[in-house]
Amino acid sequence: MELNKIYNKSSENMSELNSDSVDLIVTSPPYNIDIQYGNKWKGGKAIESKGDKYSDNLSDENYKHLLNNTFQECFRVLKNDGSFYLNMKSKYENGNLTPPFWVLDLLEGFNLKNIIIWNFDWGGSTNKRFASRYEFVLFLTKDNKKWTFNLDDVKIPSLNYRPDRYKSQLKNPTDVWKIPLVSGNSKERTAHPAQFPEKLIERIVKASTNSGGIVLDPFIGSGTTAVVSKRLGRKYVGYDTNTDYIKIANERLSDEN
Repeated sequence: MELNKIYNKSSENMSELNSDSVDLIVTSPPYNIDIQYGNKWKGGKAIESKGDKYSDNLSDENYKHLLNNTFQECFRVLKNDGSFYLNMKSKYENGNLTPPFWVLDLLEGFNLKNIIIWNFDWGGSTNKRFASRYEFVLFLTKDNKKWTFNLDDVKIPSLNYRPDRYKSQLKNPTDVWKIPLVSGNSKERTAHPAQFPEKLIERIVKASTNSGGIVLDPFIGSGTTAVVSKRLGRKYVGYDTNTDYIKIANERLSDEN
């Protein structure tokens, strides 16, 4: 099994990875919300190019088939004490909002430990309903009783610390994470239209792996999962079908040397 590598292929078949070999999986599959990524839009028309373009408009059947195949592979390669963090968002279609909890039907064998609300400050706007400022991160484990969770590595300052009641000024983060999106002027920004913020991945990797652990991202995109894992002394492996995104990811990884 070759580590510290991004494979240019679908993660529906991760035959390069041994069974029970990965400590952590963290990923964000295509949302399949029929948006042409990579363009700046105005009045329903693309007016400016912003990097590589792709459209996530698979039929529901094909989309669920893709996810089901990948999730089965994820279950196979994940260690018994491993964790899986899955980023999904709600879909607004035909005047109705559908949360992504249907995905749990495709995650047979996994155990849901948290539904994390990833809250951010900016994004699209609307004039007939409240502007959406969150996505979900499902925290799942393979075993129902045993998994890696390094609480001390991810504790945060308590705003209501009382030394007469608590031994430490640090506390366990809640399941609502206020972490900004990657803005256009951020030094993290790449040509990828929907990249993870590094801060989001840092908390996950620190909490759910130890030094030298193996982190997998089956939809690795711009490579944030690999970059953060390498920076924190973990090993990484990823999959993506887009060669341009793999090039971006490898360039970011080379800057970590």
